[in-house]
Amino acid sequence: MANFVVYETDERMFFLKKLLTGLRPLVNTHIFAPNLVLSAERLKDIGDGETLVCGRLDEGAEKLAECKNLRVCRILENEKFQARNARLTAEGTLALILDHSMLSLDDMRVLVLGFGRTGAAVVRLLDKLGVEADIATTASPRPAGAFAGEILLPGDADLALYDVVVNTVPQRVIDDERALSLRHDAVYIDLASTPGINLAMLQGMGLDAEIYPALPAKCSPESAAAAMRDYILEVTA
Repeated sequence: MANFVVYETDERMFFLKKLLTGLRPLVNTHIFAPNLVLSAERLKDIGDGETLVCGRLDEGAEKLAECKNLRVCRILENEKFQARNARLTAEGTLALILDHSMLSLDDMRVLVLGFGRTGAAVVRLLDKLGVEADIATTASPRPAGAFAGEILLPGDADLALYDVVVNTVPQRVIDDERALSLRHDAVYIDLASTPGINLAMLQGMGLDAEIYPALPAKCSPESAAAAMRDYILEVTA
């Protein structure tokens, strides 16, 4: 009899295991947290021809998955899951802003770096709450126009103007010289897989600056698990 095998690396995966209890796939299905990049070592106990649900594989894992004839379901390539995960990330970002800033939403000025799926979700949520965030993006400004206070190129944003800066771009977008213009009381929140700024430098200066990977798993693990469950049941039906 086949089973769902959930690898419990965070609280979200604990809830996912509970949500899948009593359900049976057609073949053994191994499920990893989507934020992990799996190595071949992680796949050594998976049997030939079984199903793997994951975010990303490194080169060695890709080769082993092919050798084992695994069916690889890449959850981060699913638009429906990504949209739900972006909304949960936006809610977690709002919680971080409220927890870390000394200002009310009405009084703060926010800059969001990037207007991809996550950046857009953050800006839309802030807009619903009456917070007019500026957006720094290299993409077409048209989609952001309905939500942004001002649309800027990343290099043109005056960081000294902002109480909260949220980065969603997975690469260095703020060099050290520009980073020094952040106010001492500003909050810097990085949601990207690679920080957009020199976090160690800011932290050494005493700024509230941190990266928050897999935010849904921390802020709303049960809802994050439900989003994963729905994807899993869809691809294993």
